[in-house]
Amino acid sequence: MKWILTFILLCLFHTNVFADTKNCPNTTPVALSSLQGKTFDLSHHLTYFSKNPSLQTLSEVLIHFQTYPTEKSEGIVPNFGNTDKQYWFCFIIHNDENHYKRIITFIKYPLLDEVKFFALRESGEISENIQGRLYPFRNRERDYRGFSYGTDLLPSETVTYFVGVKTDSSISVPLMIAEEKDFDSFVSLDTLLQGFYFGIVGVMTLYNLFVYFMVRDKAYIFYVLYLFLSAILFQFSMQGLFPALFFPSSPELVYHTHNPLYFLFLISCFPLSITFMNLKENSPFVYKWFIALSIIPTICLFLLPFLPYRLMNRAGDIFSFLLAFFALVVSFYIAYIKKFPPARFYFFGFFFVIVGGLATVLRYMGFFPVNVFTENAFQIGTAIEVLLMAFGLGDRISVVRKEKDKIQFKAEINKQKLIAYGKELKLAQKLQESTLPQVLPKFPGLIIKTGYFPASLVGGDFYDLTVYGKHQICGLIADVTGHGVPAAIEAAMLKIAYMQTLAFANKPGKVLESINVSLAGNYKNQFLTASAIFIDLEQKLLKVANAGHPALYKFNEESAFIEVIRPKGKLIGYAKEVQYPEETYKLATGDKILLFTDGIWDLWENGDSGEEELIQWLLKRKAESVESLYGGIDEHIRLRNKEGPADDDITLILFEIT
Repeated sequence: MKWILTFILLCLFHTNVFADTKNCPNTTPVALSSLQGKTFDLSHHLTYFSKNPSLQTLSEVLIHFQTYPTEKSEGIVPNFGNTDKQYWFCFIIHNDENHYKRIITFIKYPLLDEVKFFALRESGEISENIQGRLYPFRNRERDYRGFSYGTDLLPSETVTYFVGVKTDSSISVPLMIAEEKDFDSFVSLDTLLQGFYFGIVGVMTLYNLFVYFMVRDKAYIFYVLYLFLSAILFQFSMQGLFPALFFPSSPELVYHTHNPLYFLFLISCFPLSITFMNLKENSPFVYKWFIALSIIPTICLFLLPFLPYRLMNRAGDIFSFLLAFFALVVSFYIAYIKKFPPARFYFFGFFFVIVGGLATVLRYMGFFPVNVFTENAFQIGTAIEVLLMAFGLGDRISVVRKEKDKIQFKAEINKQKLIAYGKELKLAQKLQESTLPQVLPKFPGLIIKTGYFPASLVGGDFYDLTVYGKHQICGLIADVTGHGVPAAIEAAMLKIAYMQTLAFANKPGKVLESINVSLAGNYKNQFLTASAIFIDLEQKLLKVANAGHPALYKFNEESAFIEVIRPKGKLIGYAKEVQYPEETYKLATGDKILLFTDGIWDLWENGDSGEEELIQWLLKRKAESVESLYGGIDEHIRLRNKEGPADDDITLILFEIT
């Protein structure tokens, strides 16, 4: 039925149909004299409609133009975004000169999958050509990366053209016409500009690869990867150069490599951005955002075989648009807020890319004129970005080297400080060792075992045992504030005060009072805890005084519980006028006494109080000798050290009455 209707229409209008503007309604013929030796933009003379499903024959197209509503481009280069519709355009060319003309109709946008050209002469003769990204390059009449179609116009002849396009990428149809010689000049200039662009990018890629092997900075290899994927391979695909130069007979390969290159290009932006702007150091929060965002194009890359080309291409367009502005904001923040100078090159580089992209879009929308700049704005922006990024990398190397020099200088200073500190620690260790008893006193009827385990090279604990009279021994245990040289000095001061005290003090309370008077106000406003005991072996008495120190434990083989002894008393150094009351306890053969600093409790901590666990442990082993008890504590210390260094010093004194 459709063919019958077409035949009737052609018969009815046989005498004038081919010269009649009804075949291409609402359009004004283009007179060849208006070309004036230039390429001519047809956007003021185009009538078009969209169709889904596609039309295949000229008769279907003619019927549609004559019976259905159409639209005019109104001087705006047709640009329809990503759509699955087929678009048909028509325009009329009239040779108003008295000699033969060869006219080239061409579309500069190379990402159209199918382009159908029909030329309808007044005589009824129809010529046609089908080309596009999905067709071999040999289908194109001219060796041109876009799509072109040539026709000969006789003097005074009028030809009506119909052009149908469709693609899985974004549709832009910058339709132009030119005389053959002018078209050849246009192609020559276009080839020169493309060669100039790829020459710059290629040289910069090789140069930066060479620099990478010289300096071994990973930012350079990421930049080379970015250049190769985005500025070379992806631009080859974007500019239609793959079929023109490399794969003229493999349209499917050309078609199916575009989206993978698109997402590889997007992925390459992330390691470059992270290293170029030192995001991990300059802004850890933004660094995490870049890492998270890089997952999106990576996932898309793996989804390409399973999802439609159009959907993934649209996803790439949206993501690249958002990424460009996000990178622009981040680079501004790093450059001008965080004061990292190399990021300024990154900021201006992306700024020019965005400006170039917007200029291209605005040209397609008709807001900018069609000229050499607007036709190549995106590549110009990319070329400027390539140059700026190269300068930025050089600046980054300079900044990073300066930072490394500073770090090395600081490291050297710290090294010298550590050496000096190590010497101080050794001096402090010797000083502290000199304050501790070198030989333990020996009394008939008394066994003594001591342990000193500092958390670091020099600890903050102190103890001393001194024979007092014929039958008494005086013991002191203290927890001195701090570590290192200060702690060693404080321990030495405590030792001096203690030794002076023994000349006239014969009770543990008097010992603590005398030490407190000596040190209060002269001890850098620091405090210490201490416990003093006197053991009288003749009378079998234990006298105890305490200055805020942990209690001592008294027990024997017959004990039903551990006796916890801790007389009241303020910290030493709190005030000069302090009294330390004493408590006296009877001793018997087999009694054991344990004095210690609070670090020992950490050994028994297991979710509960370490003190309670220690008391239970002593109860279970109350019948053992002090040597055996000491061995058990030492084993606990070794097991704890396997888990990690101790948090506090451990000091203990064990007595057993025999």
